[in-house]
Amino acid sequence: MVAIEFDRPFRALTGHSPFPWQARLFKQLCEGKLPSAVDIPTGLGKTAVMAIWLLARAAGAELPRRLVYVVDRRAVVDQATDFAEKIRSDLEKCRDLQAVRQGLKLGEGQLAISTLRGQHADNREWLSDPTAPAIIVGTVDMIGSRLLFEGYGVSRKMRPYAAGLMGCDTLVLLDEAHLSRPFEQLLRTIEREQQASVTDNGKMQRGCFAGSLANAQVPPPFRMLPLSATLGDASKSAQTFSLNADDRQNAVVRKRLEASKTLTIEDLSSPADLEQVLAEKAWDLACNQAEAQGQPVRMLIYSDRRTDAEKIAERLRKLAKEESPKPEVILFVGGRRVFERTVAAKNLEDWGFIANGDRGPSANAFLVATSAGEVGVDLDADHMVCDLVAWERMVQRLGRVNRRGDGIAQVVVVDPGPPEAKQAGEARVARHKAARALLEKLPQSDELSHQANPSSLIGLCANVELGELIDNATTTPPLYPALSRPLVDAWSMTSLAEHSGRPEVGPWLRGWVDEEPQTTLIWRRHLPVRSEKPNGLPCAMTDKEVDAFFEAAAPQVTEQLEAETQRVVDWLRKRTRKIRSELSKQTKKEPEFGNEHPNQESHEGTLRAPLTDDEPIAFLLRDIGRPESLCLQSIQDSKPQELNRKLRGQTLVLDARLRGLRDGLLGDSSNDDVLTIDDNWGNTAADEQDQRRMRIQVIDDSTRNQRLVERDQMQEGSESRLQSWREALAIPCRLSADSNPQSWLVVEKWRDTVADEETRALAPVGQSLKDHQEWAGREAERIAESLGLSKDDRAMLEAAAHHHDDGKAAHRWQRAFNAPRNGEGPYAKTPGPLNRQLLNGYRHEFQSVIDAENKGLNGLDRHDPRFDLALHLIAAHHGHARPTIPIEGCDSLPPTAAEIRAHEIALRFARLQQQLGPWGLAWWEALLRAADQRASKKLAETVQWQKGDERTKTPPAPVSQEIQQDMFITRKRETG
Repeated sequence: MVAIEFDRPFRALTGHSPFPWQARLFKQLCEGKLPSAVDIPTGLGKTAVMAIWLLARAAGAELPRRLVYVVDRRAVVDQATDFAEKIRSDLEKCRDLQAVRQGLKLGEGQLAISTLRGQHADNREWLSDPTAPAIIVGTVDMIGSRLLFEGYGVSRKMRPYAAGLMGCDTLVLLDEAHLSRPFEQLLRTIEREQQASVTDNGKMQRGCFAGSLANAQVPPPFRMLPLSATLGDASKSAQTFSLNADDRQNAVVRKRLEASKTLTIEDLSSPADLEQVLAEKAWDLACNQAEAQGQPVRMLIYSDRRTDAEKIAERLRKLAKEESPKPEVILFVGGRRVFERTVAAKNLEDWGFIANGDRGPSANAFLVATSAGEVGVDLDADHMVCDLVAWERMVQRLGRVNRRGDGIAQVVVVDPGPPEAKQAGEARVARHKAARALLEKLPQSDELSHQANPSSLIGLCANVELGELIDNATTTPPLYPALSRPLVDAWSMTSLAEHSGRPEVGPWLRGWVDEEPQTTLIWRRHLPVRSEKPNGLPCAMTDKEVDAFFEAAAPQVTEQLEAETQRVVDWLRKRTRKIRSELSKQTKKEPEFGNEHPNQESHEGTLRAPLTDDEPIAFLLRDIGRPESLCLQSIQDSKPQELNRKLRGQTLVLDARLRGLRDGLLGDSSNDDVLTIDDNWGNTAADEQDQRRMRIQVIDDSTRNQRLVERDQMQEGSESRLQSWREALAIPCRLSADSNPQSWLVVEKWRDTVADEETRALAPVGQSLKDHQEWAGREAERIAESLGLSKDDRAMLEAAAHHHDDGKAAHRWQRAFNAPRNGEGPYAKTPGPLNRQLLNGYRHEFQSVIDAENKGLNGLDRHDPRFDLALHLIAAHHGHARPTIPIEGCDSLPPTAAEIRAHEIALRFARLQQQLGPWGLAWWEALLRAADQRASKKLAETVQWQKGDERTKTPPAPVSQEIQQDMFITRKRETG
């Protein structure tokens, strides 16, 4: 352990002094005692557990290297994201945190952050170095699917990489765990079954996920810590961490626990008037309180139904038209695209709704929210109006008003009465009545109101006599299936497109819930569509080209909109019906649908043609099977039930000419132009590298040729080459009569992004195969040493790294990647471009395994199980061999012999999975993949070091002595 002062660095990271419970938890973690749960009321800094973990790790506590913060809601703008970003920024700037940086061994690097939104959205930073601390913020679906090898939005080749690092050496903080019981139990099962324990007879007992050869320390364990504000669960476990007497003596804690929240309940005569009454109550209360206080107020309105919330917002906007200064009305609901959700987060901050913010509204501000605003976003309003919902949701809502205790909050709960028993069921009716009864049990403020501050809620939940009433008022957790080893084994076979024993993971994440299935929508300007002839009708590209396109241009988090499948079906049918109707009426006039913005040219220099009936206008990306193209006519011809079955749980990529999006929400009548990642979300070209790391364009053949020539003429190591886009994929999208390409669909990646599995060999400069594998070996050595692996394990990992790319020496690979014909070949990295047709599906890792079996691996004993593991790591370092690997393009073996070798690779996977466990094997794979990727990244750093920074005359990136020596040798070789 390292002596690290807690108070000062905690204050530097969070902006405030620690509460007593936070200092107590830090001490407990440093002593190696991880509680079973943390139960702290809302508003008292549960998110700061993230900083406590970081400081405890810096002090040497035996805690996992990666921290995953999970929030329940899909439509979330979470404070955890902002908090993680603040930690990262402060670690780089604050002098008081230098000892923390040293304890974390960050060196000149940064704390890795990957989140759902902002500049860190889905950036894979947490995958880059298995030895470094990292923070990942995500939802139950995002984290759970990755943990179970079924990562939503993650290619099958990347899924084992993510699962290996997610399932080992990771601490999961599950926020508001009482809202995610099935997921909590899933995490508990994985944690328990991976751990090894000593039985009474002295033998080591391992769980079913650990594997027969698993070591208690390798891979490092998976842990989980539920966070909750259930206000009463503390009594259920002696190991639950909660407030004590010292905490309640703290002035700030006492002020927040006693924050005034006067609650009144009003009955509604007609449920049909609910949205009107909520809007009017909120408006009148805001006006009265603003007049009484002499300053604008922040009003929070909760509605259980999204349709009601939209109507409430519309009513408030109409009332606000005549006011001066004009009140602001913000709608925060689910079913909104992540890009617009990010914009909404900034709006919440600007109008003072983000908790702990010092900014107040310049005019009355109304925030209308559904359940999307109950969890994961720390709202803070002056007053609140809401309908009556289940008890655990009422507690969440009450925690989002007057959080700091600076005022006297008025809370109005409108009770529309219990739902109809025939439609809702007896359980919901009983739950509604119990929730009403519990609110009436709160301490009386006067004859008509109750006190609903945290202290009152704690007292209510601590009342043993009310236990049954609380249970009746709380939503019953859904039933969920048990997690078994055969299921995880089936999910882990990620290189199989189909598997009869691989069910959807949803029930293991959320239980068997009575929820409408979800569909993810994405709008794009460019899809894999081509014209077979100069004036021919558009049609989908070949299956292989479509697969390649969506692998290179995979859906990004910011593009996605999740909505109920039935709602998507209704919207899609109405939208396409309207477009077809308008298209049938258009003759000579300029078409309303299908054109770009007025006077705006496409990348091809001409306005895009209007939509046609048979043109592919959407691609369905399915978990199983190839993407399927859809057109206007096929959508209209499909029966609603058939379309619903097809879209459930899938992703649909739409042509942006369909439009139908307003303020990030679906609207079948909306003709607003849709901003997309293709046009950089409407930003100027000067800002594009700050907004995205991928761009999709259609360019003519001469333009592409000119770009390739200019790139080849760039001086190696020049700033123009390093700070530029690289071509990840180019597919002919318009052909001449003699089938020559006239234009290309091009996917480009920014040079400093983590390359995808297929194009990682493309680099700003060439690098010999020998040099790359030596660099990968050094990275493997560093990783093994940092993780404390045994001498034999280190030797195995280094040997695999030194030979993982041997198959790139093949003539086919060198030609396909346009390797220089002279120089220090064969090459492992080239500037490209890649000729996929010439590559013909060749997998260099398959040939690498063949060579390793024939020639050996740095003297490793062939009878040592580690030799088998090294062969598998080589075969799997691009995501294949789980259990299958392609054999196309292998010129060194006859087809029959190649099939036999591929069969042996599959059996090796099964054997090692049994020995090491599913997450254990994936963790080992992740180590080699990280070493390979870091070696590739070092190439760019080396070139930057060689060029230097003209402004500072210092290297812009840390460069090791080994790399400097390599550069000296390279320069000496080049200059003779």
